Amino acid sequence: MKLSVLINNFNYGRFLRPCIDSVLSQAYPDFEVIVVDDGSTDDSRQILASYGEQILTVLKENGGQASSFNAGFAAASGDILFLLDADDTFLPGKLARIAEIYDRNEIDWCFDRVTTEESDQPPAELQVTLFDKRDTLRRGGFPSLPVPTSGLSFRRNLLSQILPMSVATDVVLSDNYIKFAAAFLGRGAIVETPLTFQRIHESNRYTGTSRAKTLRPRIMIATGLELARRYDGLQALGKSLVAGGIAETTSLLKLPSEARNTVAGGPFGDAAATEVALMAARKRLGNMLRRGQS
Repeated sequence: MKLSVLINNFNYGRFLRPCIDSVLSQAYPDFEVIVVDDGSTDDSRQILASYGEQILTVLKENGGQASSFNAGFAAASGDILFLLDADDTFLPGKLARIAEIYDRNEIDWCFDRVTTEESDQPPAELQVTLFDKRDTLRRGGFPSLPVPTSGLSFRRNLLSQILPMSVATDVVLSDNYIKFAAAFLGRGAIVETPLTFQRIHESNRYTGTSRAKTLRPRIMIATGLELARRYDGLQALGKSLVAGGIAETTSLLKLPSEARNTVAGGPFGDAAATEVALMAARKRLGNMLRRGQS
């Protein structure tokens, strides 16, 4: 069984070597490393060139994280595909242990939880929970999938039903869409014991940032609209996500303007973008309901 690790990178040159090396050092007999550089302007491309034929590099203009997922998938040849952000790393032995979980279980995807402690070592024993919430998703329910991009892996035939995905700027449409789609399309497993290190730093796009409060409703709205558009069985979930995003946005916009601008990072920052997204989402949700897609 061949594995593909798809690393997405944008201006994370200072973290890139530890990320790539954490994969190249894995003790698994057959895997490839594909790094998609999304138009970096730092030293990322020089670092990638230094690896030569050890990795496959895809260089593209900046188009956002979703476009990097699409490009990496198009270049991959593995049976199981792993996603990895360029500022994170895999713990030793991750590939072999996840591959074994796929071998032992009839699953379509496997998500492993992450640690934010760089010194953590891989656990001796894994706690694995089999996960099938397809009926819950069809009813519009929200199963808990608290795993970021770097903890996600999929069988090729499942991911081919998800990617390529629509693109959006920044991380507004990214791993949340992929996780909900995967959980709807197949049976999976969650590894409760971390096999991935997630780095928390000042340049994170979402996790642990001041932008998260205003990005969250935009992510919910974009994800809900795309899920409802793409999958016949996810209209209820899509509607719930959009409604939740609108509710959170409305709550934010009720703040005094000075406080709202402080939260959003500036008078022409994410608050303005969120307000535009809110109006567009209301219009698109109304169109969906008039077409009987609710």
